[in-house]
Amino acid sequence: MAMRVYATAEEYAGLAEEPWDGAPEALVKRLRSASIEVEKLTRRTVYATDADGYPTDPDIDDAFMEATCAITEYWAETDDPAGAAQYEGAVKIGSVSLGTTSSSSEGLTEREKLERRIGTKAISILTNAGLIGSAVAHT
Repeated sequence: MAMRVYATAEEYAGLAEEPWDGAPEALVKRLRSASIEVEKLTRRTVYATDADGYPTDPDIDDAFMEATCAITEYWAETDDPAGAAQYEGAVKIGSVSLGTTSSSSEGLTEREKLERRIGTKAISILTNAGLIGSAVAHT
């Protein structure tokens, strides 16, 4: 099965606050990765799809596209599409400490971890469209 991608570079350009400043190929890869996140968040949601698995309802299709763009934009801002930064803690070099242990994901709720990984905008988009259940939206 081919991977579904819910937004194009043109759609990203139309929605993002700042233009993409990286290689066009990197944007395509980020949109694909963000689409995976959208599918993961909505995997238990019931909605009609076409033969390729894309939503047939235009409102749901728009929500998928906008959430994909929001995640991609968040990753452009944080430069952390893998979400590795949420696991970082303090860095010590001799007696100098940079950062604190509070930058790690220890002690965070699942919702907070999700927000660190993909941002809040995509969660809001999918919640407002009725595509995320309360367990994710309010964790």
